Amino acid sequence: MSAPVVAIIGRPNVGKSTFFNRVLGERRAVVHDRPGITRDRNAARAEWAGRAFLLVDTGGFLPAARPGDADGSKRDAMVRRQAEIAIDHAALVLFMVDAKTGVTDLDQTIANGLRRRAARCLLVVNKQDKPGDAAVHEFHALGLGEPFGISSENGTNIGDLLDRVLALLPPERLAQGKPAPSIAIVGRPNVGKSSLVNALLGEDRMIVEPKPGTTMDAVDSPWRTAAGEFTLVDTAGIRREAHFDDDPEFYATMRALNALERAEVAGLVVDASQGFHQQEARLAHEALEAGCSLMLLYNKWDLVTEREVAWKRLSGERSRRYPTLADLPAAPVSALTRTHLHRLPGLFAARVAEHMRKLSTSEINAWLEEVRRRRAVPSTKLGRTAKIYYATQTGQGPPEITLFVNEPSRISANYRRFVWSAFTDHFGFRGVPVRLRVRKSQ
Repeated sequence: MSAPVVAIIGRPNVGKSTFFNRVLGERRAVVHDRPGITRDRNAARAEWAGRAFLLVDTGGFLPAARPGDADGSKRDAMVRRQAEIAIDHAALVLFMVDAKTGVTDLDQTIANGLRRRAARCLLVVNKQDKPGDAAVHEFHALGLGEPFGISSENGTNIGDLLDRVLALLPPERLAQGKPAPSIAIVGRPNVGKSSLVNALLGEDRMIVEPKPGTTMDAVDSPWRTAAGEFTLVDTAGIRREAHFDDDPEFYATMRALNALERAEVAGLVVDASQGFHQQEARLAHEALEAGCSLMLLYNKWDLVTEREVAWKRLSGERSRRYPTLADLPAAPVSALTRTHLHRLPGLFAARVAEHMRKLSTSEINAWLEEVRRRRAVPSTKLGRTAKIYYATQTGQGPPEITLFVNEPSRISANYRRFVWSAFTDHFGFRGVPVRLRVRKSQ
């Protein structure tokens, strides 16, 4: 099941991007004291208490802006329209207001609009620096239920708010039976994703045009092959948030990110005539973060000459520029001439098998002993050393490995990275997003 959408809206400068960054644990959106910095919606996968959702940050909402106004107002109108689309497709809207400025006419206008749209909404009062501040109660006047006070800057009540968010989201639906593994075909615009899906399915299922952005929905198609049955998911071309030219393109991007959430494998399509660049690297990380195992598909191989030399060059450039993505499985293909397409069912089946691979506890701990002999757990600044008792696989699809230790805080981030790298090198999980957990032994 794809992750539900949670949209953050509000007038300019109430702290939406600060909240977005706080939830994600990273500075994903631009934060600045000047109003209007966030011009585009920013979407990213978030997770709380084991439940994933797609968190969407929007620009400052100015309901009175109209597309025919001056240039600045045109931008404001676009931001408003984008926020409206996010509201329409959200399972839950977080309407953020500012405790320091109190209720404004603009807040009231936004609240009226939410009621007209019958949006499922949670009123969030940001910048509540003092817990229990009575100023929060002023926002009852908006008529959107009980206000929830937080401080995005200080992190106050963020966990309680996320608990409330999960309680308001639709319940997760359990899968009926064992569905066919999903293969999400992703890539930046105009690299030939839909042409590739059509060639694999043997029919013109997708609209194909040379203009970027033709595909606006994630479309599922059953794909029966000698290597097994799959669900192919064709998605819109994904580009950086700053390049969203219109409303449908952003919505298509949200659909593509949702497709990654429910897929076992991502087939990342690269234009072989252009190579692997920053956009592909970003998409690769998006897929891995969503829990997809990766397969690179260098499409338009028919346009490449001196292919053996070209393949070594393409692989070498990726390794040099993006060393963490150097070992991704890759294959040259051509949707136009059907070059190497017969190999893809077997390659995808191998990716799914690796994604669902299960290791025994005995073989994991034999590996762990070897790792500890090679590099002991470093001690802390106070001279204390964590003791790793054992490790076991606690999840699959993607694989999750848990180390049970006496004191998790003593395992440094550097040592965790070393253990993760040693694990993937030893067991051969190339392009698989192995999760490494550290838990206190009971």
